[in-house]
Amino acid sequence: MIKNVFLLLTITIYFVTNSQTLANAKKASAETKLPIVSEEVYQALVQFFEYDRNIPLDAKIVFKDKFEGCDKEKIIFTGINNSKVPAYLIIPNNGEDKYPIVFLVDGIYGSKERWLQDDSWPKGGLVTKVLLAKGFAVMTLDAVYHGERSYENDFNPPPWPRTFPYKARQMFMQTAVEYRRAMDYISNRNDIDASRIGFLGLSLGGLITFELTSTDSRIKTAVAGLTPIWRNPEYQPWVPYTYASHIKSNSFLMFMGNEDPVYSMEDAHQLYDLIPLVKKEFVEYNVKHEPPIEYAEMVANWFLKNL
Repeated sequence: MIKNVFLLLTITIYFVTNSQTLANAKKASAETKLPIVSEEVYQALVQFFEYDRNIPLDAKIVFKDKFEGCDKEKIIFTGINNSKVPAYLIIPNNGEDKYPIVFLVDGIYGSKERWLQDDSWPKGGLVTKVLLAKGFAVMTLDAVYHGERSYENDFNPPPWPRTFPYKARQMFMQTAVEYRRAMDYISNRNDIDASRIGFLGLSLGGLITFELTSTDSRIKTAVAGLTPIWRNPEYQPWVPYTYASHIKSNSFLMFMGNEDPVYSMEDAHQLYDLIPLVKKEFVEYNVKHEPPIEYAEMVANWFLKNL
C-alpha cells in the first residue's frame, strides 16, 4: 500500500516538475539569478516530505558500546517504503539529565560509520568528538542505498545525482523523511531535549539540510556545507535553492569551498541571500569538495552558541 502511494506521488511530482516547475525554472530571478519555483509549486513539492505518522517506528536498540567514553547505541527503526533504518545515537557522559542533539548527514557514498572516523571525508570522528565534548548528543543514519542499506540498490553504489536525477530524487526525499522519523524517535526519549535539535549536513547532506529546515519546524539551527548548486530543471525537486527561501530554523550557517567544482562562489552567495533569516552566516574556505579539519571546531561552536 505504501509503495503504491509513493509511486502515485512520484508520478504526480513528475508532472508538477515537468510542467509548472520547468516553466518557472527557465525564469531567473533578476535579484538572485538562480532558477526558482513559485509558491504554488513549492507547496506541491513539500507534500513529498510528509509521511504517515501512524506507521509504528518499531525502534529497537540492537547493541550498546562506547565511543570516546560516551554511550553509543545502534538503533534500527522503520522508515518508509518498508525500510529498516540503521542509526547511531551517542550520548555524552557529563551527568546532564537531557542533552541537546545534533543530527549528522553525510555526503554521497558515505555512511554512519564515517562519523566515527577522524580521517574520513567529513572528518567525522573529529566532529563527533568535539560535539560530545561540548555536551551535545549526536545521531546519524545510513541514507537510502548507503552503508548497511546498499542491498536496497542491489549492492551497487548509490546513484550519482547528475546521471540519475530521478532515482536520486527518491533517495534524497526518502532519506529526508527518515530523518524526520528519527526526530520522532528522539522526542520519546527521556535523555534527549527535543526542543534543541540541530542539523549538520555536507554535500548530499547539505541538500537534505536545506530540504528539512524548510519543511520541519523542529530544527532550531542548522549548518550546511559544500552543498551542490546545479541548475538543470530536472534537479528542481531537490536542489537547495528550491527550499532556501522557506527555511524555518532560528539560525543557519553555510560554509563553502572557493575551489569546489560543483558550484560557483557567485551561486553560493546567491543561495545564501535567499535564506530569509536575520541570524545567518557564510564562511568561505580555500578548499575543493572536502571540508577542512578546522570546520569541526567551527560548527561545534555554532551549535554551542545557537542550540
